[in-house]
Amino acid sequence: MKTFTILLVATLTLFAQSNPDSIINSLQKLDEKEQVDSLSVLCWNYRSITPRTSIKYGLLALKKMEKISYFKHQSEVLNYLGVIYGNIGNLDSAYYYYQIALDVAKKSKRYSEIAYSLNNIGDYYFKNALYSTALEKMMEAYDIFEKENDKRGMAYVLNDIGEIYRNQQDYDKALDYFERSSKIRSERNDVRGLAKSLINIASVYVDQKLEEKALMTFYKAIDLSEKSDYLKGKSWALAGISDVFYAQGKREKALEYLFKALDMDKKIQNKYGEISSYNIIGKIYIESNFLALAEEYLNKAEYESRNTGHLDQLLISYEYQTKLAVAKGNYKLAYDYQKMFEELKEKIYGQENKNKIADLQTAFITERKDRENILLKKDIEFEKSTRNYAILITLLVLGSIILLVMRFKTQKKANLYLTELNSSKDKFFSIIAHDLKNPFGAVSNFAEFLKTDYDDLTDVERKEIINGLYEASIDIQKLLMDLLTWARTQKGEIGVTKKNLNVKTLFDSICNSYSLAAKKKSINLKVEVDESTEISADKLIVETVIGNFVNNAIKFSYPNSEIRMFATKDSDKIRFSVKDSGNGMSPEIVDSLLKANSYLTTLGTSNERGTGLGLKICKDFAEIHTGQIFIESQVGKGSTFSFEISNK
Repeated sequence: MKTFTILLVATLTLFAQSNPDSIINSLQKLDEKEQVDSLSVLCWNYRSITPRTSIKYGLLALKKMEKISYFKHQSEVLNYLGVIYGNIGNLDSAYYYYQIALDVAKKSKRYSEIAYSLNNIGDYYFKNALYSTALEKMMEAYDIFEKENDKRGMAYVLNDIGEIYRNQQDYDKALDYFERSSKIRSERNDVRGLAKSLINIASVYVDQKLEEKALMTFYKAIDLSEKSDYLKGKSWALAGISDVFYAQGKREKALEYLFKALDMDKKIQNKYGEISSYNIIGKIYIESNFLALAEEYLNKAEYESRNTGHLDQLLISYEYQTKLAVAKGNYKLAYDYQKMFEELKEKIYGQENKNKIADLQTAFITERKDRENILLKKDIEFEKSTRNYAILITLLVLGSIILLVMRFKTQKKANLYLTELNSSKDKFFSIIAHDLKNPFGAVSNFAEFLKTDYDDLTDVERKEIINGLYEASIDIQKLLMDLLTWARTQKGEIGVTKKNLNVKTLFDSICNSYSLAAKKKSINLKVEVDESTEISADKLIVETVIGNFVNNAIKFSYPNSEIRMFATKDSDKIRFSVKDSGNGMSPEIVDSLLKANSYLTTLGTSNERGTGLGLKICKDFAEIHTGQIFIESQVGKGSTFSFEISNK
């Protein structure tokens, strides 16, 4: 206890100093374990004041832990670093640290830290607009916190779940979660946490048009934020007050508070708050007819939200950029932004019905498991009470139960198969409807431009519209080809006709097919395979699968990058691989792609669209050729897609 008190006093004394190097030098007076403990506290306490300094303390703490094999705070510090990287807009690094924290916490069986890691991973998915997955992780975290009676953790999760419901405009449910979080934090005298909950409650009041109530709550949150040195909380509250003044039609007052919030967010590197302020400032300037200023701030919002991956703010940016283009009379640009807005909106919210069903399904499964556990307990009690009954009767009863269970399982399996088929069919037709609608809609809109405004358009604008018609027709052609190929696989019309193939010639042919698409993004397609490599395989299947891999690699690669095509062969098998250095994917997305009925489609690095059928066709073709699809990927470092078949 004495050591802890000395350590705490030392930490608080150090915290008052401003120079990180002097603080680190002062820590040398403590023993190495106390240095780690102090650095861990400093890492967390500095997170909203000087995030880069906070990261420095956290990394130094981890380094010292490895040096002296003292891992008491390892998972905590890893989570701290994830939170800080998330705050400054580096979501990929945040996810990286959360995952390591989760692994470390699981190995050491530190259940509260497992829950914090899960909740933080949920927050990562929330910021990436994957709301159902976020909710799932947060609810898993809450269950653990509740079992551990960790009130602080429970309050964190309740607050974050409330943010998800507010984003979905379910304000009553959001308010319920925020108020439950607020109650726990008030009981624990958690001033900083209470400030955060009050900010969220006040934001819901704004949504519900209760401006005066919101204003009072924001001012209370500012008071608590100042008492706890919670600069991020103060910036959120200032931005919230700006929302109130905007709702009241007081634009100048709204801008005044927005710029205060923006200055603070820049100082503490709160990237999400910064982007949000850029968007709202841009919106107010459009309404005030200061279009040059509006363009300046909306361009900043679009650039930063693209770089950081905050898709919800990118969506808002597209919406306001559309309005700005209309205000400037640039209808072609307005159309482009509106198209990007609709596509991103579909990406974020188009899966929500499916996600809500998944959430209901999860709840149902949980409820069913609970019921099964209750029934199992009753069965055990019944067995104990009837143990002395005749063995023959018991055997007869057990035999009847086994027959019923077998019958039930058979029926359940059949029902599950039919459900999967229906789900596959529904999702498939949903993709067709959506992806056919967009290119046909583009053709219709471009044709309308030519019909109504032909004489007013310049030659350059006409060429742009004709190019748009061409690209839309290519999209339609690609989708129809994918549909025809998929239909043939479903009807069993595609079989395996093996012939001797030269892999180098095969790869060169595929490269030629996609050379224009690669050239458009200045991407180098590199074939790395020996000219003598021969295989016996079905040419159509191999070309289709590898071609889809190359098409995806181009779609998700950045301009001026390289895509490698190579093959590894042994006596039994050959594996064809396509490797890019593009966005990369999280393990959850990779797992989703490998599922039998996955139809995942996302925009490429230059907003290229996909049909959602490509990988489905690859998986079907791999199965026909008794082969396998493999995916290796790392967020921010790219992906490798491989197709393995027998070499016999």
